This record gives sequence, structure tokens and C-alpha cells, in this order.
Amino acid sequence: MLALRKLLVCLALGVSSLPLLAGCTAEMGDEDDDEHEEEPVGETSDELRSAVSCKERTDTAYKSGAPYSIQVIHIGGKPVSKATGHAFLRMQAAAHDAGVRLSLTSGFRTMAEQRYLYNCYQTKRCNNGNLAARPGYSNHQNGLALDLSTSSWLSRNASRFGFVRTVPKEPWHYEFRGKDPGGPCSRGATTTVPGDEEARDDGPLPNPINGKIKWVAPSQDATLKNGFTVKSRAYASNIAKVVYSQGTFVFGESTDKDDDFALAYTFKYMGDKTLTVAAYDASDALVSRDNVDFVLQP
Repeated sequence: MLALRKLLVCLALGVSSLPLLAGCTAEMGDEDDDEHEEEPVGETSDELRSAVSCKERTDTAYKSGAPYSIQVIHIGGKPVSKATGHAFLRMQAAAHDAGVRLSLTSGFRTMAEQRYLYNCYQTKRCNNGNLAARPGYSNHQNGLALDLSTSSWLSRNASRFGFVRTVPKEPWHYEFRGKDPGGPCSRGATTTVPGDEEARDDGPLPNPINGKIKWVAPSQDATLKNGFTVKSRAYASNIAKVVYSQGTFVFGESTDKDDDFALAYTFKYMGDKTLTVAAYDASDALVSRDNVDFVLQP
């Protein structure tokens, strides 16, 4: 049935020759996708859109009913596998540089969540009775699938970052095909997605790097009230400026090395957060970077 559905999709797209047909079925979907979702609405706040929490949990993903383990983080409040999340953040940064506000609107789905949606589909008593795949067969359970805010930029550039469309009728649905490019949750060396080496000016560097800048406040795993001062200490004489960010959202910078680059800031959204401090020299070259995880309360 799945093969027949793929065949019909490709014929509808005008693919007729056997070699192209094989390519079409491979590219347009390798999951038992029996669900249909409405086009998602992207977040409008840069702070929420780019929010990152590196507080990891191990969860079970599924591909064609077969389970396997993945590490899950949160971006924009949405659960995603770590590799997929890092790739998305790099694509999001490039989109923002191009003036496009790219949002992640749906990511990884647990077995319990898929069972709920499948029950809604069967009983028509919840979730508007929307079509849902059998538990274990949804492409949102594979750790690779994301729903994204659509744009012409995304359709032109997603492949540069390892993302491909896999649901023909859903231009917002992409899946990641590549290695972890590294990001704020790396805690070590990174790898790159082919073709993405120039996606960020600072390059695919590990996080944290070399210990020349380190967080002073907040401290690792602290629980804080909102409206506090971030601080980071320089351990290299050539550091002239630091930039504070949450994911791809830059919330401030400081040149006051004598006061540990203090910066007061009040966030709009609470919860688990991962912040990054990046240190630069006088020529604006990246010298060092460090991350901190903490919990923010009202």
C-alpha cells in the first residue's frame, strides 16, 4: 500500500520514467505517512523562536515500527533530537542573516503523544479527528522530522543544511539527513554538514572552546528569578568584547572586561535555558565560547 501511494504521488508530479520514479520515491518519503497536518503558524518573538535548552533526555524514536534511542533537547520550546536541532539552528541563523524569521513549529513526538493522536483519529473525539499514523509509524517519531515556517528561502536553501522535504503535500515538513553539525549543546568537538562550512561567520567550532572565556553568572544548573545580571570572566588578554546569546537570539554584548562583562537582562519567557557567551578580540575574530544551563523562574 505504501509503495502504491508513493507511485501515485510521483505520477501526479509528472514523473514517468523508471529511474526518475525510483529517485522520487526515495526522496519524497520513506515513512508510513498516514497523517495530514494543517500548515503551522510560526512564532513571532525572536527570543522564543530561538530559545534553546540543552537539558538532555534519552527517548525512544521509531522508524517503520522499529525503536531506537535518541538524545532530545528543546528549541523554541519544541523537543527535537540533538543532531537535528543543531542543524536547524545553523539553518535558522543563515535565514535570519537573509532577513527571514525561520520558526520550528513541531518536532519529535513520543509514543504516548502519537497514541493519543491516533486515538483521536479513530474516535473523532479530539484533535478534530485529524488523520494520524499508527503509533511507531509517524515520521514525527523518527527524531529527524520538523515542521517549519515556510518561505521561498527555506525551499531554496534547506538542502544546504541537510534537510529534505519528505511529505509532498506539506511544504513545511522537512527531515534531516546528515551528521550533527555541532551547536550550543555539543559540549565537545563537532562535525559539519556537507556544503554548510560557510553558514556562520564563526565557523563550525566546538562549544565550549578552549577555556579563555567562562561564565560567572548564572552558574551551571542554577535556578534564578527573572531580571538578573549575566557575567563572564576573560582568561586571555586579547579579549575585547563578549556577545551573549540564546540560540540564534543575541540579547546583548559588553566591552567592560573589568566588571566581568556584566549585562543586565530580563527575559520574556521562563523555563530551562542554555545561554552562550562568545568572546572576540579587537579585530572581531572569535577567541572563545562557553555555555551555561539554568532554570529561569518568574
